[in-house]
Amino acid sequence: MTYNWIDAKDYDMNCFLFFERWILSFIFKGEDNFEFVHDMAKALYKYPYVKEFIRIKAPECSGFLDAVERVDCSKYTSEELREAETKVLQMHETFVVYAYPEVMNRVNYIRNWSPENLYRLVDLDDKTVLDVGAGTGRLAFAAAKRARMVYASEPCDRLREFMRDKIKKEGIANVRVLDGFIECLPFEDDTFDVAMCGHVIGDDYDKEIAELTRVLKDGGFIVACNGDDEFKRQAPDAELVKRGFEWFRHESIEGGIIYDYRKQVGKLVKSR
Repeated sequence: MTYNWIDAKDYDMNCFLFFERWILSFIFKGEDNFEFVHDMAKALYKYPYVKEFIRIKAPECSGFLDAVERVDCSKYTSEELREAETKVLQMHETFVVYAYPEVMNRVNYIRNWSPENLYRLVDLDDKTVLDVGAGTGRLAFAAAKRARMVYASEPCDRLREFMRDKIKKEGIANVRVLDGFIECLPFEDDTFDVAMCGHVIGDDYDKEIAELTRVLKDGGFIVACNGDDEFKRQAPDAELVKRGFEWFRHESIEGGIIYDYRKQVGKLVKSR
């Protein structure tokens, strides 16, 4: 899906130098996909140092890059090479904005989002809170205004450093930023009162929800508080509803229909 978060003509393949290994591994797979290999070969033709970076950063991508190297790109015009470059960049626009946090803060689901959409879902007063896939800190910094302590887990270095810069600039004392994925969080069991995220759950519902549950205290809340956009969703996420999540609907200033979710976790087994 294309979200039109960027105009790819404003970027070039140098932005791949900011990508994490997990992103490169996601992009550079499927060397049997003829069209994608040829598009990538043309996109990278003028960037041999980017190809070398990818080989070093993510050696598992070497098979794809070998396929890229077998494509003869010398026959293409500069216009054709640039056309392929913008096509690839637009295709992976969500990763491009991870490399440019200031741009990410201007995308639809962040720019007009209101913290009130979080506050109506859960009581954060004096709570210890985890924000998973924190991005530029939309949820983390909103929670910090009420919570005792907020931990922002984010797997992209550029986004982690953006949050750390904001913490330092604004003197925010109750937010800590660290690396981590939703499938394997770097915390002990029963640590948090609230575990929140936005646009993160969905690749493996059971595994992701189980990991969020693990780090929560008994009675804690999982909160999925999504950003505002223009998409007019017709119904809540059936997979979350099936797993016991309450849902809350509001209309976005961007024109969309937004669903947020909440589930309280019960972990203690009552003795007979």
